[in-house]
Amino acid sequence: MTGPDLKLTLPRQLAYACGQAGNVLSESLIATYLLWLYLPPAMSGEPVRSLLPELVWGLVPAMMFANVVARGIDTFLDPLVAHWSDRSKSPLGRRRVFMLAGALPLCLATVGVFFPPSSAPSTTNVAFLSLLLTAYYAFFSVYVAPYLALLPEVAPDKALNVRVSTLMAAFALVGGLLAINGGGAMIGALGDADAEARQRSIQITVVVLTVVAFALLMVPVLFVPERRLVAPAADGASHAGLTESLRKTFTDRAFVPYVVGTTLFAFGFNIVRSALPYFVTVLMGQNSKSPAPILVFGVAALAFPFVGVLAARRGKKPVMIGGALVLAGSLAGFWFVHDLTTGALLLATSGVGVSIFLAVPNSILSDVCNANARRSGERREAMFFGAQGFLQKINLGVSTGVLGWLLEQGRSVEDPTGVRLAGPVAAVVLVGAAIAYALYPERRVVGELADGGRPDRERGEPILATVTDAGQEAVVGGEATSVRKD
Repeated sequence: MTGPDLKLTLPRQLAYACGQAGNVLSESLIATYLLWLYLPPAMSGEPVRSLLPELVWGLVPAMMFANVVARGIDTFLDPLVAHWSDRSKSPLGRRRVFMLAGALPLCLATVGVFFPPSSAPSTTNVAFLSLLLTAYYAFFSVYVAPYLALLPEVAPDKALNVRVSTLMAAFALVGGLLAINGGGAMIGALGDADAEARQRSIQITVVVLTVVAFALLMVPVLFVPERRLVAPAADGASHAGLTESLRKTFTDRAFVPYVVGTTLFAFGFNIVRSALPYFVTVLMGQNSKSPAPILVFGVAALAFPFVGVLAARRGKKPVMIGGALVLAGSLAGFWFVHDLTTGALLLATSGVGVSIFLAVPNSILSDVCNANARRSGERREAMFFGAQGFLQKINLGVSTGVLGWLLEQGRSVEDPTGVRLAGPVAAVVLVGAAIAYALYPERRVVGELADGGRPDRERGEPILATVTDAGQEAVVGGEATSVRKD
């Protein structure tokens, strides 16, 4: 097998990671400010306002309805995009052509969501929100599933893959900081004296930051030459049909527990982003200019090096289990928050779990993809990442809808019941994530990567390429390393 024409040098690694900053920035704008615009928090003495009726048809909370409609329509798009990308023979590359097609419409939909037609609660706003969220999720699929599928192709080497995944996590953190902290500062500077002023400030902020997101999304399209970076064998299009490819993906014994755990973990992460303005203003008694939100992503940034070392020494599986439980404990604690100090401590602790969520999952899924490819001889990265994206977008819709319903139970300083409940509800889901990760067969996956993917029964005890979930180190390529059992 001949190698690629070019190597993924550091500048190209940085260019690739810019796409992660762009898609996380766009997603964080939706996750953080959508509820703040349509169901704004009520400061002390302010009336509770809303741009949505409380219920649709007298039965379903409006925010949940809009998200369910959007997710229902978009349900099958992720696997379809993944299938088309895996089979593509475009001169631009199997992945880059979709990234180019999706970037601009994704950003237009991001902005459009924040400009509802009516300034009063109405079914028109519900219909508008449902339509624009559908467009947003659809174009998110078109860009992000192929973008993530490119990772194991341009970085097949394990060390390079971990390095690029770490850069992606750092750039995702930049996207989150721009949305939450940069956005919050802009809103405060533009004016947030009352609900109407906050609405205008949110809209201006979203427009400005979406322009930044578009620029970031285009960097890998322009500066990561896929065709010259992917080895010819890896660049071959998959010949499996859609149904068969989906069946193979969801019957992979490593993928299922991984994707269930990651989807549930994402629920907790979405609650952190979406409920953060409510935690700060309603429970901690601060205004929108407060620097308190920076604690989450600031601690996450500081924790990145330690997360990498811990994953290398103990394995990725136990790190994900620990991260889910740390975030669960932090969010559960918000039930008891009445002051700045307690809230700040819990936000900082949440940053540890957020750091792990941003740094580790893509690296695990790359391992799963490469192990599957070695077993089957097929490169179906986009289908794996597309299946994950499909579940995570359902999760984003569900978590936003659930939080919207909780906020209807009380989101004012005088009655913060819904805001208090958000943390414990997310904590229960995060415990489920930890249980799912406990079932992930990390030992088998790294063993397959080390010896070319032969089944367990053919090779006996595997020679490991990385640390196993039992904490052992191995002999790789004839180089002896220490063996340690805990």
